[in-house]
Amino acid sequence: MSISAGFSAGADLAIGAGIGAAALAGARVPASLRCTSVPNIGFVPFDFNPDEITMSRMGRTGVMASPGGGQGSTGSARQPTKQVKGASIGLSKVIFEGMTTKLRCDTLLGWMSPDAGFLGQLLPVVTGQNLKTEPPELTFQWGPPMVGFMYTVKLTKCSIRYTRFTSAGIPVRAELTLGLDQIPTLLGSLPQNPTSGGQAGRRRHTVGAGETLQSIATANYGDPGAWRRIAEVNGIQDPARVRPGTTVYLPNAHELREA
Repeated sequence: MSISAGFSAGADLAIGAGIGAAALAGARVPASLRCTSVPNIGFVPFDFNPDEITMSRMGRTGVMASPGGGQGSTGSARQPTKQVKGASIGLSKVIFEGMTTKLRCDTLLGWMSPDAGFLGQLLPVVTGQNLKTEPPELTFQWGPPMVGFMYTVKLTKCSIRYTRFTSAGIPVRAELTLGLDQIPTLLGSLPQNPTSGGQAGRRRHTVGAGETLQSIATANYGDPGAWRRIAEVNGIQDPARVRPGTTVYLPNAHELREA
């Protein structure tokens, strides 16, 4: 991972933890999409939260013959899962209102292009080559990580219907339907492959410098007391001896409720 990518990921995690803490404290924090990587940096809050969120995943399977009993027999065929991609996320009836309506809509449309934003278009002119080949990674967040929604995504669909205008022709209200493809990362809360050592729904987290189980619990659940459950599922006897670089598994929401 490059220094700039690492900084972007760290900044995004800090923003996500701050939004989650504010939501748990009772503040009205709207759903939003944001990008923390240059040249696409931006923040798009929703004035009215989505009416509905749909999520779906599909697994790709392959046929594998099971050993049979007779000579020349291939036995019965199995279909083990070969690959499970990230979730497809749909947001319906997202509402923008006010004088920044068109600006936010244009930002979303720009994020669907590899050269999103003015800096992205200027880069090929200055360097002589277009280094961007894919749309930028975004973070969709509504509520705290893990118990709410916080996913790294790419914007794949943006349908806009402007419904109100000023006398000067400026849009001041829009209704949007958005499609997002989840990119599995440490910020996601979808299940990991159980063969990797984590149970379904758990995420892996690499302990960073200065982090403790308490700070990890606060960032991911908004509850520093959840460190005990993290220690339990990882078999950690002495939390003070957890060193940077250690990989820990974060319990899913179901496991927290059982604690």
